[in-house]
Amino acid sequence: KGSGYDRGHLAPAADFGWTKEGMSESFYMSNMSPQEAEFNRGIWKKLEERVRDWARSNNEIYVVTGPIYKGKGEKIGKNKVVVPDQYFKVILELNGKEVKGIGFILDNKKSSKDLSAYAMSIDEIEKSTGLDFFPSIPDPLENKIESTYNYSLWK
Repeated sequence: KGSGYDRGHLAPAADFGWTKEGMSESFYMSNMSPQEAEFNRGIWKKLEERVRDWARSNNEIYVVTGPIYKGKGEKIGKNKVVVPDQYFKVILELNGKEVKGIGFILDNKKSSKDLSAYAMSIDEIEKSTGLDFFPSIPDPLENKIESTYNYSLWK
């Protein structure tokens, strides 16, 4: 509160509008992270909206979102919450015509670039974060999906 940062959603509130309880729970602090206002209301909002469109057009997708900390980072508030340097979002579609995956890493700052400039393979995000996002997928399929991406397949 009063830090100058937005309480940015990791899972957007609009994705939970189908139930009153879901919408309310999206405002828990465990789903919030300090975001630069121009980032949260700009490029991050565009990505959230695009992912929501992809969910509609692909019927079912999996989305993983989180912060990336590169250094000591700025600490805010009495609880000394660390402000992330970047945020990632990984999207996987397994049930459509084209099984596919894509990822994004965005700096926690204003951007006027197109979202396609931030698109990358899931493997690249796994290297940056040290996380393995979809370990239960059989290895041959996981390797195929995570090693490449094609932004045009997601339009």
